[in-house]
Amino acid sequence: MRSNNSVLLASVSAICLMAAAPALARQAPAAPASDKEAGEAVAEVVVTGFKQSYANEVRTKRNAIEITDGISSDDLGRIPDLNIGEALQRVPGIQINREAEGREATVNLRGLPGEFARTTLNGVAFAEPILQSSTPLGAFLSDVFSAVRIEKSPMAHAQAGGVSGNIDLQVQGALSRRDGGRLKASYDYNELGGRGEPSYTLGYNKHITDDFAVFGIAAFKHENFRRDSVLFNSYGTLNTTLTPDLITRYADYYAPAGSCTTTYASVSGCVAVAGGTGKLAQTGVQYVAQSRQYTRVNIGDQFSGAAGAEWKVSDELKVGVTGLFTRRVQSNTSQNFSTVSYSGTGAKITPTGNLHQGANGSYYIQDFDFSGVNVVEDSRLFPQTQKAWSFNPSVEFKNDRWRLSTVATISGANNASEEQYVTFNRVQVAGGNGVNGSFSSGGGDFEKYRMAFSNSAPLFNVDGNPTWIQGSAASSNADFTNWYNSPAGTANRLRFQISGIQAYANSKIKAIQQDVERQLDFGPLTSVQFGGRFERNDYSSRGSKINAVGIQSQNIKDSYRLTSPSVDDFFGDSLPGMNTNWRITDVRALFKALQPVTAYEGAPLAFNGFNQTLNDDVNIGRYNFTSLTDVASGYVEGKYASELFSIPVRGSVGLRYEHTDKTVDTLNRIRTSTTTLGSLSDYAYRRYEDSYGQWLPSAIAVFDVTDDFIVRAAAYRTYVRPHPRQFSPVTLVGTPSDSNVITATLGNAELQPYTATSLDLSMEWYNRPGGLVSLTIFQKRLKNFIQQVSGARALCPADGGTLGLGPLSLQGDLCYTSAGPDASGDLQTVNLTGYINSTTPYTLRGAEFNVQQNLDFLPGFWSNFGGAFNYAYTVVDGAGPTGAKVSLPGISKHNFNVIGYYETDLFGVRLTYNYRTDYDVPDAAIFGFGGAARRVMARGQLDGSASFNLREGTSISVSAFNITNAVRQEYQGVEAMARRQDYDGRTYRIALNMRF
Repeated sequence: MRSNNSVLLASVSAICLMAAAPALARQAPAAPASDKEAGEAVAEVVVTGFKQSYANEVRTKRNAIEITDGISSDDLGRIPDLNIGEALQRVPGIQINREAEGREATVNLRGLPGEFARTTLNGVAFAEPILQSSTPLGAFLSDVFSAVRIEKSPMAHAQAGGVSGNIDLQVQGALSRRDGGRLKASYDYNELGGRGEPSYTLGYNKHITDDFAVFGIAAFKHENFRRDSVLFNSYGTLNTTLTPDLITRYADYYAPAGSCTTTYASVSGCVAVAGGTGKLAQTGVQYVAQSRQYTRVNIGDQFSGAAGAEWKVSDELKVGVTGLFTRRVQSNTSQNFSTVSYSGTGAKITPTGNLHQGANGSYYIQDFDFSGVNVVEDSRLFPQTQKAWSFNPSVEFKNDRWRLSTVATISGANNASEEQYVTFNRVQVAGGNGVNGSFSSGGGDFEKYRMAFSNSAPLFNVDGNPTWIQGSAASSNADFTNWYNSPAGTANRLRFQISGIQAYANSKIKAIQQDVERQLDFGPLTSVQFGGRFERNDYSSRGSKINAVGIQSQNIKDSYRLTSPSVDDFFGDSLPGMNTNWRITDVRALFKALQPVTAYEGAPLAFNGFNQTLNDDVNIGRYNFTSLTDVASGYVEGKYASELFSIPVRGSVGLRYEHTDKTVDTLNRIRTSTTTLGSLSDYAYRRYEDSYGQWLPSAIAVFDVTDDFIVRAAAYRTYVRPHPRQFSPVTLVGTPSDSNVITATLGNAELQPYTATSLDLSMEWYNRPGGLVSLTIFQKRLKNFIQQVSGARALCPADGGTLGLGPLSLQGDLCYTSAGPDASGDLQTVNLTGYINSTTPYTLRGAEFNVQQNLDFLPGFWSNFGGAFNYAYTVVDGAGPTGAKVSLPGISKHNFNVIGYYETDLFGVRLTYNYRTDYDVPDAAIFGFGGAARRVMARGQLDGSASFNLREGTSISVSAFNITNAVRQEYQGVEAMARRQDYDGRTYRIALNMRF
């Protein structure tokens, strides 16, 4: 039976062939009227400010063969938004990820997470500063770019590697720039914390001769902004230990003892207790089991620059080079947490409010008093570095018949995250630890949130301790991150902890691309283009973890502790019920006092001079590897122009093939650690090799129905390789447990890419110069999604694979090793978990509606208005491995933008409003199944900008971002079961822009 994918591809290919058929016996028609009209439109459109940038986009979209959207800078080179990601959310089909902290500005495209798109520079790949997910567009200052194009239906010659599309960052060539300089000085004021961010841009373009030009542009910004958050990290279920009078209060909400496996076996999440009746519910009563107040301050410097030169050697030959460099260092980023866990030894919960109903028949409380809880005051240094550069020389030969283009890429990038933290807390004991207070979640209304301790004095003081005790001597050998100020069982015992995870990613790309196009006069064919590309991507990942071994513990003093500076304006003073009894640690000063440390058994120290925990399978075992990927590709593409039933039609049909060879060298564990902290000798590098090929056909037809109305149809196949760090290639094998069970997590060095077969249909009405009304519908058939699975039947390899356990055998639902029985006659079994490519396809469908208009046809005052409206709708069909409906983490079903502006020769004003409906919280998996446990509430944000022209080429502008003071809020099941709220506050900007 033919697959749906083949039908989709064949449909538009057939349209293209039908369009070409009537013209086989005659010459190709003249250039379509739409191109001529586009040229006329340019002459009539006002070419300054907001109108120019929107008119540029209309013109670019109209002239393209493929379906595109994007943003352009105005006549002063401005993209008037907080960053590129914020600007791109104005484009139909793009949503910004606000859960990404540090203004990462990652985006989702056409209903798929950011890692399904490919970011390019002037149409070719470059090394992106990605650590684990998708390109952080916040790493680039927008002033160095001329435009950002979103290529939604790629042609065969386009860079492959994006399932949802390509995000192309464009830097205009030197010869096409007008001579002169550009200067910008601006200042951002972040209302939260009263933090200022100055920035500067300087650029200059010069034609040395008519045929030789150079340009350079540099942008600098000092970043200094903050985010405040309140989190309810988890909900737990009350029990008789936490709440001694539980049965008196809530017997009807718990199943009778033993009935969860009998009477209520079908009840998901059944909770049984002695004395329960189950009359009203059987899943117990939930409560907030852990709450957290959190502030993150991002401080650092950012620099982006671009430069280039072009030389028109002759009328037919042009050579050029473009370079891009960006470096973002948030060297003073810090995080401060106040975390309360309302469970554990000695903890007691006394409900003080009414019972509320949650999702799926569950119940929960919002208010309670507590005692004996665990309070952790956690302060972290979290410096981040994102760096990328690319050097792209090019040669182009072009005459009436031939176009030959060669582009080379030499590029590198790195991303470093160096978390290091200290925590203090009072240890819980059976009789209570004296930490008492009251809590209220607010029922989804965070203005009613309340978290208060009975004692207003600091909960603990670390001075007056004669001796600090290393954790290994106080409890167990696994406790090497902790120190205690007194022996176990001592009243008011304090714990001090040092830890932190460091993650590094480095990428290098070398590539050469050759394109050849031959103009034809052969029936409907107007040209044939073919070419090839070779790309080598050398990627390396490192991970480490620090601990508290060998520190100068006598220097742990309370003098390094201070009241949290955010208590005075937390959430902009909009949370009156917050806990003000919150202290933080001066981590840098304390770390200096605790060093030098004594190296543990000769092991190498971490970057910051502390000992490393080398037996950590997550950070050491999973994330130390290198990946070398060679991609060789070739394509052929034919462009045509003809008529179908007297309607001019143009387009392309092409085929691309990409062959990938991948070599992974990973640090696999070869033995159980013989020391507590582990050793590098516990690991050895192992090589994995894999190769695969991808055929990528594409077909696009553009029907110029009238001079102003265009219909585009496209079918194409795309693929994307998962980021190397997203699913680690490392296989981790544990040691047998008491029950002779060995836990093994399988690596994924041979996972195949995701693929998609897509069908797009776009209808575009260019109703007047600079105006557009369009509707696009699309469908993507997605395959090969990576899913986590477990169980012997799916994963038990007969030969033992690389597990080091000898031959394995599948017997029933168990995977047995070849080891003989132990003294009790029990055989060793392997509990396997791993990632596989799913055979279950998913279908993504969506629609994008877009209107852009300037009203200069109206009389007088009204002629200066203009605006835009766009709306995107996205749904997915399919089932996960358990049969549950698939969801789209991070993707709203509905998203729209409203943009309005008023602009004269003297001044301009623009207002933009973005709204998106609720969506599932993104998690480690690409797709969530059965709906995520948490959702983000719908959110709208209003931004505004005004510009006043002092004289020609000079303006002053003011902007306000998040005028509505919108927050990001998560919930679980029902909105009243709040999980998190993030507060960024408003940002104001004033800027001086000049051309000279």
